[in-house]
Amino acid sequence: MSDKIDPISRDVFQYEAVSVAEEMSMALKRSAFSSIIWDMLDYACGILDVHGNTIAQAETIPAQLGIMPTAVKRIFDVIPLSDWNEGDVIICNDPYFGCTHTLDIVLFSPVYFEGEIIAIASTVAHHIDLGGKVPGTEAADAVEIFEEGLRFPPLKVMDQGKPNETIFAMIKRNVRDPEACAGDLRAQIAGCRMGERRMKALAERYGAGRLQALIEASQDYGEAYVRAALANAERREFKTSILIEDDASSDEPMQIVVHAKIEDDYSLTVDFTGTSAQRQHGINCPVASAIGMTSYAAKVIFSPDVNQNEGCNRPLNIIIPEGCFLNPISPAAVSVRHLSQQAVGDAVLKALTPLQTKNASAGCHVSFPTFTAGGVDDRAEALTYDGEHPYFVICDIISGGMGGHRGGDGLSAIDTHGGHCAILSAEVMETMSPFRVLSTKLVPNSGGNGKFRGGLAITRDYEVLSSTLTLSGYLQQTGPETAAWGYAGGSNGAPASAELIPNGAPSEKLKSKFVGLKMRKGDVIRLTGCGGGGWGDVAQRDPDLVASDRAAGFIE
Repeated sequence: MSDKIDPISRDVFQYEAVSVAEEMSMALKRSAFSSIIWDMLDYACGILDVHGNTIAQAETIPAQLGIMPTAVKRIFDVIPLSDWNEGDVIICNDPYFGCTHTLDIVLFSPVYFEGEIIAIASTVAHHIDLGGKVPGTEAADAVEIFEEGLRFPPLKVMDQGKPNETIFAMIKRNVRDPEACAGDLRAQIAGCRMGERRMKALAERYGAGRLQALIEASQDYGEAYVRAALANAERREFKTSILIEDDASSDEPMQIVVHAKIEDDYSLTVDFTGTSAQRQHGINCPVASAIGMTSYAAKVIFSPDVNQNEGCNRPLNIIIPEGCFLNPISPAAVSVRHLSQQAVGDAVLKALTPLQTKNASAGCHVSFPTFTAGGVDDRAEALTYDGEHPYFVICDIISGGMGGHRGGDGLSAIDTHGGHCAILSAEVMETMSPFRVLSTKLVPNSGGNGKFRGGLAITRDYEVLSSTLTLSGYLQQTGPETAAWGYAGGSNGAPASAELIPNGAPSEKLKSKFVGLKMRKGDVIRLTGCGGGGWGDVAQRDPDLVASDRAAGFIE
C-alpha cells in the first residue's frame, strides 16, 4: 500500500506527525507540577502505530523515547490491544516490563477513529520521587529493585475516561511529594489526550486507509535511508570498549564491549558480548534502555537528518547477552541506570565513529553529575501548610562538554546523548528548596586538546540553607581511564568530580556514587562535569583559535 504514496505527501505527513508529538510535549510541560519536567525537560512524547512501532516523536529526551516500542509490546502480552477501550490510559513503570527505572512512568492511550484504534499516544516522564530508601528514590547502593519505590505493572490508570482512584491513593501513601506526583501523572494524561485529538484530526483529513498508507510509507523511507547510509559507510566493522565506574558494590570498573558490523544486506549488527556481568547495585541497565540508546547512536551516525520512526530501526540487529549489566536478571536494582545508559550511547558511538566520521565527534561528556535532596524546609521564611514546614524534593543535573569533531570545536555546557536535560535554573532551585546556588561557571582547560578541542564542562556550588537534609547523587567519568575519549590524535577531556565542603571544615572529594548524605546548614556540595574529547592533532590547531580561547578564558 505504501508504494502508492508520493514522496511529497509522505514527507508532509511525517512532519504533521512530528507536530502532533510536539503539541503533546507542550501540553505535558505546561501542565506538570515538578521542575524536573517543566524546567529540566526530563520527559518524552511519541505516537506509535497499532503494532507498537514508532510513527513520530518529539525532540526531548532520547533516553526515554527509545523505550516506548519495547514497553508497549510487552504490555500487549498482558493487556491485548483488543481490550483497550476509548478513553483508556495504560500505566507501567516496571523495568522488567520494557520500561527504564521506576521513576520514569510510561503512559499509553489508544487513538480511536470510526470505532477502530488507528494509533497509540504515549508519554514518559521522570517523577521526582516514587518512594524507596532515599528522597528521589534513586540509590546507587540498592541491591534489589524492591528498594526502588513503587512498581506499576500494566494497569489502566484511566478506564474509559474514568480515573482509577486506587492508583492515585497508592501514590499518595507511598511517595514523598504526592501532590507533585499525582499532578505530573495528570499532566502526562493531558499529553496523551492531546495526541489523541490531533491524530483523530489527521484521520478525518486523510481517511483511515490513506493514513495507514502514509504511516507505512514514512517507516519504509526511514528504513531505506538508513540502509543507503550503511551502504556508503567508510568501513565495515569496528570493535571497541569503554570503562565506567562502579564505586557502589566494587572498586573494579565495569566494561562495555561493542562490536559493530555492517552486514552484506546493509543491516547493522551491534553486539555487546563480553560486557561485564550484572552487579549488586542500582547501576544495572534494563535492556529496553540499552536498546534505546543503541538506536539513538545509530541515528546520530547514519540518519541525523531524518525524522525518527520505527523504519530507521529495522536495519539494526542488537545483541545484548542476558545477565550482563545491560540486560540484568530480576530482581537486580536499576534505579541509577542512566549512567550505564549514557555509557551505552558513548560506547556504541565510539564503535561507529570509524565507520562514518562525517557525523561523528570525539567522546562526549556522559558524566551526568546529579543529585536529589529531600527533607523538611524549616527556614522561617519557607511556605507552610496548616502551620507545618513543607517537605521538599529537588533535583539538579550538571552539564559537560561535547567532543570536538572534524568540522569544529565541541559545544560547552550541554547534556549529551540520552540526557538532553537542562540544568535547573538557580531561581527555580532557590524558590522551591532550601539551597542557594553560589556559582555556576565553565571549567577552563576541561576540553581535550586537538585540532578541534572538546567543549568545556561546568561546575556548580550549592549551599544548604535548612537545618538538615538528605542528599544522594552520582556521576561517572571521574578518572583519566573513563574520561571522554579523544579521536584521531586528540586528547581526553578533563574528568568529572563531586566534592562535599562541610561548613567550616576542609573539602572532601566524594566517590562517584554517594547515597544518603546528611547535610546541614552551611554545607556546600560541588559538582563538576567532564570535558569533551579533542579531535585531531593539536599541532594542527589554528593559532587564531588558540588565541581566541585564551582571550575568552577557555584555556589558561
